[in-house]
Amino acid sequence: MKKGQGGRGMPEEAENNGFKVVAASLFGGIEVARYPTLEQAEWRAEQLAAEAERSPRGYVQYVVKPVQARKKKR
Repeated sequence: MKKGQGGRGMPEEAENNGFKVVAASLFGGIEVARYPTLEQAEWRAEQLAAEAERSPRGYVQYVVKPVQARKKKR
């Protein structure tokens, strides 16, 4: 688990699997969170989108993407 997650992170073996919630704007995207199941990620993205509608700070859309394993360098 990484520092600052407060015990709510994904298990170490699931780091390369699962789904991530990405905050997409006109200037790119930032990973917000990772979840082991699609349902959890979609639920959190809906919550964040509703919160963003109540207090807008620019154009932000929350998108769920599958986590892809990083390729190892040779």
